[in-house]
Order: sequence, then structure tokens, then C-alpha cells
Amino acid sequence: MIPPHNHRIKEDNVDSWLMSYADMITLLLCFFIIFVSVSEPKQEKLHAVTDGMQNQFGTVELATPFQGVFRTLQAVVETHHILKDVAIDKGENSLVIELSSLAFYKDKSAEFDERMIPVLNEIADTLKGINFMDYRITVEGHTNDVAPGAGLYASNWELSSARAARMVRFFIERGVKPNRMRAIGYADTRPKVPNVDVQGNAIVSNRKLNERVMIKLEQAL
Repeated sequence: MIPPHNHRIKEDNVDSWLMSYADMITLLLCFFIIFVSVSEPKQEKLHAVTDGMQNQFGTVELATPFQGVFRTLQAVVETHHILKDVAIDKGENSLVIELSSLAFYKDKSAEFDERMIPVLNEIADTLKGINFMDYRITVEGHTNDVAPGAGLYASNWELSSARAARMVRFFIERGVKPNRMRAIGYADTRPKVPNVDVQGNAIVSNRKLNERVMIKLEQAL
């Protein structure tokens, strides 16, 4: 007769192989995470790897390149306490930085407010440090519906275009590759919010919001 204690030993070791299997799965998961983080994958490949890992191991969160840029720019905004003057929006293959023209430019001018130069330097340094993918940067100038009046710019077309071009020139001077960039002036043709109410009365707060420059970072597909 087999001693009772030997029978218990065999029962205790029946599922011991699961520990080795779990260790192998954990190592495989770590390998894929490291592989994705150090490589330069196309976006569709990154999604394919992520989806495959989710099917096998459950939900997996992997930081995409745009998330890294987004977090860096968020830190810049928070450090300089300019949350009311800058908005950053991240899409799957894009990143949009919206700057208030009233804060970053002199009144009715394409010249920068000197107080914002340190912020622009950090934004430029972040953009020029992107070397993990093909991308393009579009700088859009937008104004409200009030004409600039007497001065250097005869209309909002000239003013919005000049502001966008000045931003592009600044980034190029800071080391961003010229072939990545383009400048567009939209004047008041694409307002963020209505400049006037239904009775035609001016909405001053809205006009301030429409005075903006948008820096769009997009992956070249």
C-alpha cells in the first residue's frame, strides 16, 4: 500500500507546471513591450502588436510617440503657468497646439511678445527633437472679424499669414527642418466661435478666442 503522505505530495505537484508557464508569459509580455518601445514602428504595426497582446493577455497600455510629445508640451505649459493661453489636443496621428495671439504676439502685429519667447523656445526644442517618424508641421494663423486698421497689414489675410510665417521662421531658426513646415493664413474665415450674436452685436470674449495660431503636428502617412 502507498503511504498516504506520498499520495499528498503527488497531488501538491500536479499544477506546478503552471508557475513556469506564467513566468514564460510574463517574460514574453515584457519582451514585446521593450521591442515596441525601442523600435520605430509604423502606426498600423503598433496597433497590430497592441491588439494581439490585448487578445492574449488582456488590456495593455503602450505609450505612442505622440503621447510623449503631448506630455512634454503639457509640462511646458504648466511650468510657465499659461494654461489659459495654450490648449493642446492629441489625436491618434496628430497633435494640435493652439496659442492665443493676444498672449504671444504684439497687438495687430506679427512680432512676438518678448515674455513668450522662453515658451516658444521650449516648444521649438520639443518639435525639433522628433526623430521617430515622418511628420509635417502646419502653422495656421487665425483672426477675428475686425480689420487691423491703419498699419503694416491692410487686412486680416496679411496679418494671419504673417503671424503663421513668423512662427515657422522662428522654428526653423531653432533647428526644426524647413521641409517639415508650412504656413497658412485663414484670416477670419474659420472662427472657433461666433464673432457676433444673432442680432449682429459683437461678442468681445469670442473675438479674443478667435485670435489664435494653431500648430498642427501630423504624421506623414
